[in-house]
This record gives sequence, structure tokens and C-alpha cells, in this order.
Amino acid sequence: MIDVSAIRIVSAFLAAVLIARLLLAVVFARLTGESLGSVKASRPIGFVIDFLCFFLNFVPIIFFLFGAIIPSWVYGTLLNFSFNGAEFLQAVSVPIVLLGALLAGWSSKTLGQQASDKVEIREKHNLIATGPYSRVRHPGYATRMIVDLGVFLLFFNFLQFICLLAWIGVAYRKAVLEEELLASEEGFGKDYSDYMLRTGRFLPKMR
Repeated sequence: MIDVSAIRIVSAFLAAVLIARLLLAVVFARLTGESLGSVKASRPIGFVIDFLCFFLNFVPIIFFLFGAIIPSWVYGTLLNFSFNGAEFLQAVSVPIVLLGALLAGWSSKTLGQQASDKVEIREKHNLIATGPYSRVRHPGYATRMIVDLGVFLLFFNFLQFICLLAWIGVAYRKAVLEEELLASEEGFGKDYSDYMLRTGRFLPKMR
């Protein structure tokens, strides 16, 4: 396992990257934001899924901030795995997180003002099938899995692993609800059903 001083440096760098990406996404949304009209249809996701979705979005940043400021809370504890050869995976975690952040930015830019935490269709919604959405239906959720995987490989923390599994479950549930709505007559109907045949949910479909 790499030493604590390296964890501090890497964590500070990756925390800065994720915070900068979050701020850029907020600024971009405000600059490009326009009214999408009233809600045509929606699907309730429930309080638990809604809360988990909000909380889990900040878990990577929380871990990196603790890793930079108070590493003893997230690294070298009884909740951390330790084994020979872990240093290689910890080194690989950095490009994994950077890749996830880059793809997340691409996904957000492509979706634009249509990005939302709610499962709903508005009057001016369009079916986005360009950029990462040309191959994957939910690239935003997939990139969060990539980032969470990178966080786990850096810290090998059991709690973070639980958060990764929780996010996979939340993302799957929300993705299914979104697909049901978008493929319905209230959404895009057959156009979305055809789009589903061409794309994978979280990974590109093998052709």
C-alpha cells in the first residue's frame, strides 16, 4: 500500500478535479439553461432512492477531502483492505478517476439543460442520441460507477465499496424507470424503443 503522504497529495489533486468539474457543470447549466416547459409525465422514484442519489453523488469528493485533510479516517483503518501488489491498483486508480470525470463532463455537455435528477418528461424535451448517448443510454450513471471504482482502488475502503454497490443499485433502478417513461406513449414511444435496441444501458452494446 502506498504511504499516507502520497494519499494526501493524490486525494487533494483528485478532489480539486471533481470539485472543478462540478462547478463547471453548474456554470454551464446556468449559461445554457432555458425553460423546457411544463412537466408532461413523470415517475416517482421514492424518498430513499432520491436521498441516496443525492448523497452518493458527493461520496467521491468526501473521500478525497478526507484523504487530503484527515487520511486516518479513510485510510489505514480496520475498514481498509491491504495486500501485496495493491500499489499497482492504487496507481491505476488515478487515470480511472480522471477518465470518469472527463466522460462525465462530456455526458453533461451533451445532455445540456435536459439533465435532471427527476424522472420526468417536459414539453420541450428532445431525444438525445449523440456523443456518448449514441452508444450508451445512461453514460452519466456509468461514469459515476467509473469514478467510484477509482476511489475504491485508491483507498480499498469497505465503506466506499458499499457506496459503490449502492450507486449501482440506485443507477439501475433510476435507469429502468427512465426507460419505461421514455419508451411510453407519454415519452418518445417507438423512437426510444428503437434507440434502446441500438444502445446498451451502461456499456456500449456489442455489434
